Amino acid sequence: MSIGWLSVLRKLVVFCLLAALVIGAIGYYQQRDIPSDQAPPLAGRSLDGGVLDLQQMAPQGPVLIYFWATWCPYCRVVSPAVADLAREHQVIAVAMQSGSDEELGQYLKDQELQFPTINDPTGALSASWGVRVTPTIVIVGSDGRVAWVTSGTTSKVGLQLRLQMTE
Repeated sequence: MSIGWLSVLRKLVVFCLLAALVIGAIGYYQQRDIPSDQAPPLAGRSLDGGVLDLQQMAPQGPVLIYFWATWCPYCRVVSPAVADLAREHQVIAVAMQSGSDEELGQYLKDQELQFPTINDPTGALSASWGVRVTPTIVIVGSDGRVAWVTSGTTSKVGLQLRLQMTE
């Protein structure tokens, strides 16, 4: 009977390794055009009228850049975590193809989300960063270099750890 369990365990381990490999390959493919060294310029007017400029913000500590959309189901899970982090960390949110400023502002209000947001109604700003999927999160260090990139769902704890490990 122990040989049967070993066989099942071995198959489970192989399955998990293959699944991890496939997931990693998909993530790499989705992120292939996102900068991996020096962050490109990112600046724009937020919905509240302020100016968000990555090059001015980065020297003050890490900046979490959150590419998201109102129509993205995974963003509904990640957005509250980003809103919590925005209370203590620098955040630039870029809303991809999510309607007019008024529609986007109403969505944020309805969802009780507060983070500085640049509206990207055509997706051109996101495309200039190589973003292909939402949500995509890029953390830029104080040196202006891309430290972390993640796409899909992630946890607040995972983002906090990445921010703490970034200078």
